[in-house]
Amino acid sequence: MKLLQRNCREVTALVLAGEDRRLGFFERWAVRAHLKACAACPRFFRQVALMRQALPRWRAYRESEE
Repeated sequence: MKLLQRNCREVTALVLAGEDRRLGFFERWAVRAHLKACAACPRFFRQVALMRQALPRWRAYRESEE
């Protein structure tokens, strides 16, 4: 059952890996399960999502200044 039970460090690594590649079914399931049980990791997940949304805007702003 270790496959589905992940600690915060492992989930953090998976969330960041998800920025570069599509996570597998069991990886996505493990992240979702952990996010429901953990108090701190959902905040990190939201922060990563915010950075993902802000990056294109920052690039556009930076290109307009050049």
